[in-house]
Amino acid sequence: MNKKIGLVIQGPLLSIGRAGNNLHASVDKLKSEGGVIHFDCRENINSIIKEFGHLFSEVVVSTWQNEVKPGESFEGAKLVASPDPGGIKQVGHYKDNNKFRQFLSTLNGIKELEKSGVEYVLKMRTDQHLDLNRLVDSFFKEMEKHSNPKAIGATVIHPPTFLLHDLYFMSRLDALKEFCEAILGYERFEFIDSVHREMVLKHAYYSYRKDIGVSDPAYFPIAPPQGVSGATRKIFDYMFDNVYFDLDPELFRKTLWRGAYYETDHVDRLVNKAGPTRKFNIPLFISTDWDRYFHFRLQTSGTPISPGDNIQSKLGNFGWQIWNLIRKVVNMVR
Repeated sequence: MNKKIGLVIQGPLLSIGRAGNNLHASVDKLKSEGGVIHFDCRENINSIIKEFGHLFSEVVVSTWQNEVKPGESFEGAKLVASPDPGGIKQVGHYKDNNKFRQFLSTLNGIKELEKSGVEYVLKMRTDQHLDLNRLVDSFFKEMEKHSNPKAIGATVIHPPTFLLHDLYFMSRLDALKEFCEAILGYERFEFIDSVHREMVLKHAYYSYRKDIGVSDPAYFPIAPPQGVSGATRKIFDYMFDNVYFDLDPELFRKTLWRGAYYETDHVDRLVNKAGPTRKFNIPLFISTDWDRYFHFRLQTSGTPISPGDNIQSKLGNFGWQIWNLIRKVVNMVR
């Protein structure tokens, strides 16, 4: 293969959180039964470089300055250590959300690779171990089927729940760089709480808004799996059909996360696209997080939030609550 490929191994050197085999454990269970893992990633990183470093023109380990020990380095890789921006506080959770940490460290790694003229980038996490040879082969095989040169190979896409999984990605360098810049754009304003859906919505808004052709509020849904407008559905459909594609599902099955494999049922559900496929849409008025949209509009264009906007937010939220009450009643009588 005559492609210049770079590898970004991004994340903390001490990874704290769930392991693959307790993915769905409750927060209370994690706290009470010692389910939170403190995984030192150094041995894993060295193993990845030793096994798969020959596939890449350059390898970058991108982490935070407060993670690195004095004099620390990784043979066969460049170490990029940046100031830690911190996570997003989550009420009732055992740790911060690392959404922006992930994409900032990825972007820092990509910028380092950019200096050496790398054409393609594979991004993975410091706390994962998987077959990168198979991943690279899968990417180029699937990429041949796509007309979009900026298509991104992803762990898995799951249209029934409007989800894009973010364990590892591979694409052209410029495409992955733009993807990260999109998610970090607009002063890191959150379009939606879920990283798996914000990646799609924010990337679409940043890079494909003109192609998709829907109004801006459609990019700020409350919770797509519970109800979605036709305009928001169009965004996800466009991105899943034209921008992202699944990599070999066996990679997902054989990925170690903090030392453990993912639950089989979890992987099967995602790769088999299992789940309810709701073909009907609900009105944009009740499916939109108007408060979030109006604050985004204020931040990006300076348009003040009017009394009428506040009324619209309240009415839309009331309609959303009524819709979900109807959903619950329908599910009870089935």
